[in-house]
Amino acid sequence: MRTPGRLASASGITATIALALAGAAHADELSNLSNPDDPQLAIERISSSGFYAEGGLGAVIFLPKVRRDAAIGPSLDFRIGRHLFSWFSLGLYVAASSHEATVPPPPQGEWFQLYRGGGEGRLGGRIGPIHLFVEGGAGLTMISSNILQGVMITDPGEHFGLTFHGGGGLAYQLLNRHYAIGVAVDAFYIPQFAQMKALDSRLYLRYTY
Repeated sequence: MRTPGRLASASGITATIALALAGAAHADELSNLSNPDDPQLAIERISSSGFYAEGGLGAVIFLPKVRRDAAIGPSLDFRIGRHLFSWFSLGLYVAASSHEATVPPPPQGEWFQLYRGGGEGRLGGRIGPIHLFVEGGAGLTMISSNILQGVMITDPGEHFGLTFHGGGGLAYQLLNRHYAIGVAVDAFYIPQFAQMKALDSRLYLRYTY
């Protein structure tokens, strides 16, 4: 495969949806700020608690030794979960990233995709409108191609592995209690793929029901 094709298209669709949702949230925020009957809204940031959904765009960069054979690539992810307490939530996630294989030629200009999914827990707390959190979890990974077989990152016919991740981030609560925007960075580890390690950074929009 010579282009990231489908993932690039999906990234564009996700970006459009995220911008549309962010625009709606911003419009609600401006409406709240213009309400003279609620002066406390400019200070307080009330947030919803319960089921939530997140969509994020970012990049995955591999750490040595895989980095010399796989380039940094765009990523997207989706998360759903539920706050069990104000400081703890459980959820599910799916993520995908697309990378150019920088292995010695031939071949050249080949791309592969990495798909990840699983469960995670999140611990956090708020300081004013800022929510800080740490997260971690485990799941499964699938690699779309055997292009890394030649450099012994994957074995012949190997496409699946376990994945473990951990990281943290922050979210900024908008005046609309349902919406927050944030940034996060996770490190993930796939032991079956030559002890593959990478960093997944993302900018995300969260909606809490």
